[in-house]
Amino acid sequence: MRASRLSPVLLAFLMACGAGDITISINPRTATVLAGGQASFTASVGSAGNKNVVWSASAGTVDASGHFQAPLAAGTCLVTAQAEADPSKTATATVTVTQDVAVSPATVQLAYGGTQAFTASVLATGDTNVTWSVVEGATGGTINATGLYTAPSAAGTYHVQATSVADPTKVGYAVVAVSSGV
Repeated sequence: MRASRLSPVLLAFLMACGAGDITISINPRTATVLAGGQASFTASVGSAGNKNVVWSASAGTVDASGHFQAPLAAGTCLVTAQAEADPSKTATATVTVTQDVAVSPATVQLAYGGTQAFTASVLATGDTNVTWSVVEGATGGTINATGLYTAPSAAGTYHVQATSVADPTKVGYAVVAVSSGV
């Protein structure tokens, strides 16, 4: 049946129920966020009575209002809005997560008690000195002043943090996965 032959009442009912061509868009389509930082996204759903969306993120978290919390690791994340009225309709934004301090290696897998030497490069400052810490505290392992990390004897995912001495607002992270036998 062609839409022009539908009664105006039936056509209005179908549109109110979410039938028809549903479109969805997300804003902004791209963003750059510091590791652990935040960004806000909005989505609009056209041609549907139900304008609600369901948010998801490939890394980090996003709440029901579109507020995104970046993960601690640098990389690329996808933030997706899905139309409630038609779950097959989605819009995706690409988020580049950066760090002011580059930690190397960025990810590592260690066995209980294993060690890893980390290095850091401070971007955009003349002072390359950093202080090292473990985000989860002593339960996440230990790291000395030269960047030598020792894994705890508990499985989990932990985060090594390098903080610029010249500008303590500049930080970088590495992700450490610890298991009983790597």
